[in-house]
Amino acid sequence: MPTAPEEMTLKVIAHIYTAFPTKFGIPRQSGLVDELRGEVIFTPEYRNADAVRGLEDFSHIWLVWQFSGAVRDSWSPTVRPPRLGGNTRMGTVYSGLLALPMAAPAGAEAASFSDLPSSHWAYIAMTEAAGYGILQGTGANTMSPSAPLTWPQFLAMAARAFAPEEYARSAASGAAWDQAGLDAARSAGLLEGLDEAALTGAVTRQDAALLLCNALPEEYTPSFWDQPIDPTALSDWGRMDSLRQEAVAELARRCVIQGKADGSFGYADPLQRCDGAVLLMRVLEQVDNSCRGESQTVTLHILNADTGEALLPDQQVETEVSTYLSSLANGLDVGYYVYDYDRETASYTSTACDSYTLYFRPMTGAEIQEEQFWEKVERGEAAYEDYYKQDFWLNFQGDNARKHILLFGDESKSRFASQEEAAAAMTTVTVPVWQLSGGEKVSSTLTLSVHAALAEDVKEIFAEIYNDPEHFPIHDVGGYAWRGDSATGEHNCGTAIDINANENYQIRDGQVLAGSCWEPGSNAYSISPDSSVVRIFAEHGWSWGGDAWAYSSDDSEGYHDYMHFSYMGE
Repeated sequence: MPTAPEEMTLKVIAHIYTAFPTKFGIPRQSGLVDELRGEVIFTPEYRNADAVRGLEDFSHIWLVWQFSGAVRDSWSPTVRPPRLGGNTRMGTVYSGLLALPMAAPAGAEAASFSDLPSSHWAYIAMTEAAGYGILQGTGANTMSPSAPLTWPQFLAMAARAFAPEEYARSAASGAAWDQAGLDAARSAGLLEGLDEAALTGAVTRQDAALLLCNALPEEYTPSFWDQPIDPTALSDWGRMDSLRQEAVAELARRCVIQGKADGSFGYADPLQRCDGAVLLMRVLEQVDNSCRGESQTVTLHILNADTGEALLPDQQVETEVSTYLSSLANGLDVGYYVYDYDRETASYTSTACDSYTLYFRPMTGAEIQEEQFWEKVERGEAAYEDYYKQDFWLNFQGDNARKHILLFGDESKSRFASQEEAAAAMTTVTVPVWQLSGGEKVSSTLTLSVHAALAEDVKEIFAEIYNDPEHFPIHDVGGYAWRGDSATGEHNCGTAIDINANENYQIRDGQVLAGSCWEPGSNAYSISPDSSVVRIFAEHGWSWGGDAWAYSSDDSEGYHDYMHFSYMGE
């Protein structure tokens, strides 16, 4: 098994263009407008007819896709596609294999450990194990992923995963956690072939393989993307006894284990806690997959993600093994709340767990308005055609009809016809800012000209930036500026704002067009993607030019305007 993450690079091969301005603008009902079409435009490198040869023979295709306006810092390297039963975990694979982005996992309360960053190669396995109650921390907010895995820890983990009822009975009888783990593992047959007297100290890789092999379900159907190693090619294969060779071979056949970088299995090497969690979760996945469809009763705890308070009494739900927790959440009537994927740490019901905490965040005002609109549509009190004219569109990023009505009085109009017309619609606002003076942040104000319809919104945005604990410093802002009758940019409309223009340059394909630098982290005036400035503007429906039009986070590719915030663009 590798001890470091494997890296790969995905290249953008095409961009898709549709009539929908944002992901929120896609109708919930399919097939409403037959005339709507989207275009997939290949990048020059992949613009070759041979790339789609034979495509006409298929009714459906899968695309690896990404919402350009919903890029997150964290990500999941694997996914369980629902069309494959929701259990088969697939990695991000290019050239003919299915790959889909996975939303943040869902399950029990999200585990947050100071020594387990999201970049850690075992982050997903360890947080999912913690979410199922299989793995526990080692101290206050710590997981100790690199610490040696001891036999008491491993037996408790294995028992909670593969013999949860036996473990619960032993614990209920008064046994300590380590004794309960040993008792449950023994009764479940997980210790077959192991000498119980030797189960002390650190767990070796070969002994872990033997225990995990005992937990494997008998039935197993290899997937076409499985690439098992040849265990006999491992350099230390001959140094294991026949029983452990058999276990290692079976785990290799099922792609649970791989060789180390030096070509060995490392049979006598001690496992780290992260190693054990990853191996165990891979086996648990196969156990769950073998039980898919079996009925189970689970308890759901429904909590407010902001306050932790219960939104509903605990729910007893009859479901099936490997049902998505999001599906269970969608069946609950919790009022104007949205299932919060970001607070969850397991994605589906497991044989290892019968109690799950589902977090719901309160809807924003715009989301409540949208929900109420669809309720009116269902009651026949509103028409679908009025969807893009609703006020909630004012807080969604991107160009839309409601913004046009607000700014120009006409849903079909998106620009001013002349400088005179534009100037008449502008107003000047004064906003509070923090500035640097002698290395210290001091309070100040700045003025800028914006569209009068956005004046209060702009003042609220800057007030929130000013009051945010980050106290992001701003030494210059730019708003309305007529840049010619033929200009199509939003500065002509007073719907764009530039902040710290020199320290947040505009760059296209590596060529700087305006400003001198962009150095977030080292330059106090440079706007980082995770800054309060970006977050607050986005909450008000504005897009940040740093990522709104770029198909790559690399400055040398695409178009980045780090100073720029746009009300209508995305």
